[in-house]
Amino acid sequence: MTAKVKILGIAPYDELNNSMNIVSKQFPDVESDIYTADLKEGQKVAAELFHNNYDAIISRGGTADLIRQVVPIPVIDVSISIYDILGTIRLAKNYTDNFAIVGYASITEAAHLLCDILGYNIKIITLDETTDASVTLDILVEENYEMILCDAITNRLALTKTINTILITSGFESVKHAYQEALTIAKQLKRVIHEKTVLEESIKQQKQDFAVFDAMFQVYFSNIDPNLSNSIAKFLSTKKDMTDENQYYHTFKNKVYMLIIKKISVDDLVYYSCSLKVSTPPIINNRFGIFYQKRMEVEEIFTTKLLFTQFIQEETKRELQQVNNFYNSIIVVGESGTAKSSIAYQAFLNQEIHNNQLISIDAKLMNEKMWKFLVNPTNGPLVDQNNTLLFQNIEQLSVRDAEQLITIVKNTKLLQRNNLLFTYNTNNAREEKIYNRLLFELNCASIYAPPIKERKHELNVITTLLLNKMNIECNKEVIGFDPNALKEFLTFDWPGNFNQLQSAIKELVINATTHYISEHQVIQLLKKERLIQNFSNSHLGSINLQTKVEKPTLFDYSKEIILSVLEQNNGNQTKTAEQLGISRTTLWRYLKED
Repeated sequence: MTAKVKILGIAPYDELNNSMNIVSKQFPDVESDIYTADLKEGQKVAAELFHNNYDAIISRGGTADLIRQVVPIPVIDVSISIYDILGTIRLAKNYTDNFAIVGYASITEAAHLLCDILGYNIKIITLDETTDASVTLDILVEENYEMILCDAITNRLALTKTINTILITSGFESVKHAYQEALTIAKQLKRVIHEKTVLEESIKQQKQDFAVFDAMFQVYFSNIDPNLSNSIAKFLSTKKDMTDENQYYHTFKNKVYMLIIKKISVDDLVYYSCSLKVSTPPIINNRFGIFYQKRMEVEEIFTTKLLFTQFIQEETKRELQQVNNFYNSIIVVGESGTAKSSIAYQAFLNQEIHNNQLISIDAKLMNEKMWKFLVNPTNGPLVDQNNTLLFQNIEQLSVRDAEQLITIVKNTKLLQRNNLLFTYNTNNAREEKIYNRLLFELNCASIYAPPIKERKHELNVITTLLLNKMNIECNKEVIGFDPNALKEFLTFDWPGNFNQLQSAIKELVINATTHYISEHQVIQLLKKERLIQNFSNSHLGSINLQTKVEKPTLFDYSKEIILSVLEQNNGNQTKTAEQLGISRTTLWRYLKED
């Protein structure tokens, strides 16, 4: 059995309410609820009730216009026909010939037509939003008109002025015509909605994941997770010059989706159909030299990791902002331990595009297997979209690999789809040519990360921040340095930069026996740092030259350092262990091994 069409009637006046009730009984396949409410009140009633499964609304004149502004279902206007106006004129002539017709255009246009055809000489006044109806009625009274034929709004106003009126209302035929129109439209709409629902449910049952977006990339239809469809919509909105068919790769919740986008035009409106296929990438993490981080994860590091941004100079932050809008690739260059990764992270967060994920790649671990993954056409980072790739330790690439990377970037137009970041460690650079090639071939902005020896004016503040950090990490309560201790500490150049500085302050905090770090502590620590530095620069080099057959192990290096310090202390093992920060047992174990 076909469900009845449900109609909501909003009659501006009681007479129309009565007519609608009578006419509705002539339509057995219609279920009606009819209320009397005019203008804003009628709009309010419709807004509150339309969602109760009504298929259409029938109303009249200005009330119908207001209702259309607040409901998504069809609103049918009960018109006033020429026959309705003619009947009202004949009724008025039974009383007097001295009458005027006043109303809005929906009435007066038909009245003018009727009077022209029949040759009636009747005064007709059309009201609009700028007309003062009260003034108009007062003028008619002054002109001695005995009767006013008008609409419901003017009728109520005329009654307050004790003016004789006849309400021009819609007759039964007009009301019946409105019901027939509402019934036809509602049935057609029900059929369209039914067909659309069947189609949608059929698509949802298919194994193929599918979504449709409008020209503004709002989700029009989808049988996939709403969060995924919204993510794809945001991703597609960044694409420019899309053709009739496009293929993209999009990452969502650690899964890579291959998107096939086809452009559709319907009634001069553009839509994009999107079929997607899941392709889960292999488990890649730091162990393999590739690490994926969503933007929110990088933001969390900056807000939760102590001192992650304090190592970046304000001048460097300003420079990053300046280059942000002009370069798609940035190379951060500096010595080891100068917060190059922190600067790269900051550059990533500054970007307004290509910031879906930060994909960090350790160039030190570059091998054939990694190259194969990077250029994989299904899920490789170099073919993905809207990301930033961070190549760390790029100086460790061979010249051949660097040339290969530059060729891939240029031939695949990677910088149109993604951004690139590089960190370049000047301490470990194999070949200066790599830096120059990247700089000029990929049009990189170069950001310099200065060492501590160039930031001496900031060292006091940085030391204080690090001291606070180490207190928290080590559950200590060191307030600061003795004055002479701090002076001694700040004179050191810290060639290992922030890595060395952080390690040294941690050692001082752990070994502090009072609330202040003493001058003796600092002198002993710096003595050890200088010994290790000198040993690394000279003695370790000679070890490498002398050991040609068997490569020295970390144990060998450690033992050589211990022997060197022991020699400096004239064989005093206690003093040597204290300087090196190791136990007597550990020292004895190194000396015992041959």
